[in-house]
Amino acid sequence: DAQQRGHWERAEMLFASAVIQCPQDERARCGYAESLWQRGDRAEAISHMEEAARLSGHDPERLVQLGRMYFARGDWQRAGQQAQRAIAANGQLADAWALYGEVSAAQGNRSEALASFHRALSYQPEFPQVQLAIAGIYEQENRPQRALAALQSLAASYPPGQAPVEVVIRESFALRALGGHEAAATVLTQVSHPESQGTWHVVADGQCSWHEFAQSIYGEALVAGIIQRAPKLIGIPSSEYPTKARRPAYSRLDTTKFEKDFGLHLP
Repeated sequence: DAQQRGHWERAEMLFASAVIQCPQDERARCGYAESLWQRGDRAEAISHMEEAARLSGHDPERLVQLGRMYFARGDWQRAGQQAQRAIAANGQLADAWALYGEVSAAQGNRSEALASFHRALSYQPEFPQVQLAIAGIYEQENRPQRALAALQSLAASYPPGQAPVEVVIRESFALRALGGHEAAATVLTQVSHPESQGTWHVVADGQCSWHEFAQSIYGEALVAGIIQRAPKLIGIPSSEYPTKARRPAYSRLDTTKFEKDFGLHLP
């Protein structure tokens, strides 16, 4: 009950006591591992989740829980191994296919990631995390039509006007990429944030100077075969390029308000 209510300190104390009294109770081990994880003791949490998986007879759901801990730690190899073991034990476990898809995507294998994600959806058609991941891969591959289809399918699973903000905004981006600017604007009207008003800066993450921006442009042109040789670019400070209008020394747009109001972090 403490765990379900989010009272993790209380839950950790209770699970620790249960583990001491009954070391072979895999559910107590699992609960203790999750409590430790919430506290930030990741290494100890994984150790107890490994034991919980062993005590459960390598139950596929426990293996997925363990795999997700490995994944969060950046140990994609072990995460993938747990996903494969879970799939071998239960080939219809959507969470296992989803985990394997996430591992494949993290390793840059998009085709295998898509195959795994679609397999997960075949067993659990309404799986927002997986549907967003599919849309994300299509966005990375510059396939807005496919991304739009995935996002619209996800949005349709919610009551009218109640789709998550991230889904609505990404749907509008896909429509805009397809040239549907009016449709994109219409979709955005579904986002209801009466408490949020004002001006938002909506730009990609990261930053660069004008010199770096020019270097990137010429680099892309060279790769595309538009130019045969990139010119030599010399960076200069703004003080050496006087203009009539006064320009700020640092003009990167701050997207903090957009991220706070809409819960989105652009790539």
